[in-house]
Amino acid sequence: MQREGDWRGWQEIADPPQWVLQDTASWFGEQQSRPYGEVVNFPGEAVDYRVWFEKGEAGQIHAHYYQKLKQPGSGRTAGLARKALLPAAIVLAVCCIAVFGGAILSFAGGLLDPGSPAGHLQADDPQMAAADLETGPVSLQYPYRLKGRPGLVGFDAYTGVSEYFSSQYPKDYDTYEDHYRQYVASSVQRTYLRSLVENIRASAETDDDRVRVAISMVQHIPYKDYPHDTFAKYPYHVLYHNNGDCDEKALLLALLLGELGYGSAVFLFEDEAHMAAGIKVPAKYAYKGSGYAFIESTAPSIPTDAEGEFDGGIHLTSDPVVVAIADGASFDCIWKEYQDAKEWNSLQAMGSSLDPYHYGRWRNLVNYYGIRVDG
Repeated sequence: MQREGDWRGWQEIADPPQWVLQDTASWFGEQQSRPYGEVVNFPGEAVDYRVWFEKGEAGQIHAHYYQKLKQPGSGRTAGLARKALLPAAIVLAVCCIAVFGGAILSFAGGLLDPGSPAGHLQADDPQMAAADLETGPVSLQYPYRLKGRPGLVGFDAYTGVSEYFSSQYPKDYDTYEDHYRQYVASSVQRTYLRSLVENIRASAETDDDRVRVAISMVQHIPYKDYPHDTFAKYPYHVLYHNNGDCDEKALLLALLLGELGYGSAVFLFEDEAHMAAGIKVPAKYAYKGSGYAFIESTAPSIPTDAEGEFDGGIHLTSDPVVVAIADGASFDCIWKEYQDAKEWNSLQAMGSSLDPYHYGRWRNLVNYYGIRVDG
């Protein structure tokens, strides 16, 4: 059966928000005949939803759910990079049953495959079995640089966990905080990141240096840009696929810093369509009075340095929205990075021709932080 109407910008999703399921159930219960081919729209604040009812080969009704970001300026996430959602056909099942000449549709708190037990698996569902997740083990290694010395952090990931998060889509939201925190709130994700966090701890002798390892590790994960109308990957996906864009890598770093016991946040620059991570620091080193130091996560750079040119030739001039991710300790030893960032920007201002002394200072900083330079 062919869909009718304008479908530009709509992406099929596997797990629509609860309110969409409930509104769909209410609409369906009011129908007097099988709604084959019907399309129902449910507008949200930042994301609109659509349901298409398809006739199956045996006469059953399949409901396909779709979502579409509102146009720039009409939604809270306009302009930020999001990741593409995977299509999936969904068969409605269980509770609030409607019968049309033997064809049965039913609705519940979530969507299930035919024959599944009641209930819908959420990220923190205690019924999630490890055997379902711990499939397809993959050993990964991530490079970092600590005080000029290169190193590797190992991580034993699972294809099953990655596929699980492929089915977890962001819910509709009212605030930036609710939207971005859902990417880091999953207990399943935190459970399967514990080994990585422990490996980060084992890579350095002091807590301060463990923070530096985490920062450098995420900065060294390859940057990959995406269209502006797609949703972000979960932090676990960034690690599994070994790539991510600004918001994905910033959320991963903020999550890891929180797991290491430090206060963390992300900075959302709406005007520049950019995101960076933050770590709790003394007021002297905080970015624009936020309580957090600025950390660029897309490439190796010096923490606290927000004066450079970022992807696409942008410079950060707007005041960011600060979204706290984790509460924890303050990274008081960031004075070293703060001084180095000041020196780095002073050297950059001197131009491309440096005398031997200043070139040596510039080269020391490049090697110390693993900064990538041309030539």
